[in-house]
Amino acid sequence: MPTSAPAPTAQERRERQRTVRRDAILAAARKVFARKGFDGATIADIAREAGVAAGTVYLYYASKIDLFAALNAQLYEVIHAAIREADAPPDLAGGTRARVRAVFEAGCRYRDLLRLVFLNPDPRTEVARRMKDADEQRLRPLAELFSGGMAAGVVRREDPMLLARLVTGAVTNALYQCFVQADGRDQETYETLVSDMIAGGLAP
Repeated sequence: MPTSAPAPTAQERRERQRTVRRDAILAAARKVFARKGFDGATIADIAREAGVAAGTVYLYYASKIDLFAALNAQLYEVIHAAIREADAPPDLAGGTRARVRAVFEAGCRYRDLLRLVFLNPDPRTEVARRMKDADEQRLRPLAELFSGGMAAGVVRREDPMLLARLVTGAVTNALYQCFVQADGRDQETYETLVSDMIAGGLAP
């Protein structure tokens, strides 16, 4: 007879509750920033949306900048998760197309988050400074993918982290052009063009 999993400890239950509360506050911030913009939103607005006291928000996020940084991190994790998890063939052109397609599909699902991050530029300089080390960690799997391609002779020999930054920047800008400026029109064209540009630039 299979044994049941042990009941969670009090500390595990508290951590789970904290995670649920933190996620709820972040989801509320995402809605409020989308409605009011970064400057127009207040912590009180976010607390009200989350159904908690304003003081509770400060237990998890010290400021609006911290909330915006968390949403910014969420967007880039969505992008990099799509790249990591894409069902990509081994050849450069096919693999690039599959990964870019996965990113655009994710961008379509998270269009509100894309617009929120790209259309609220005021806090982004501070957020970029804070996220520099985290960005290095997020880019590392892509850089390792390029390193493997270099070893196999299918990717040009350059600094793999530099390539990861440039490719991520190109895809991010294409997402902005497609889903913010063009409101999602011509998605397939954007996917094809940025895939071809990246594959051409990465070829030996």
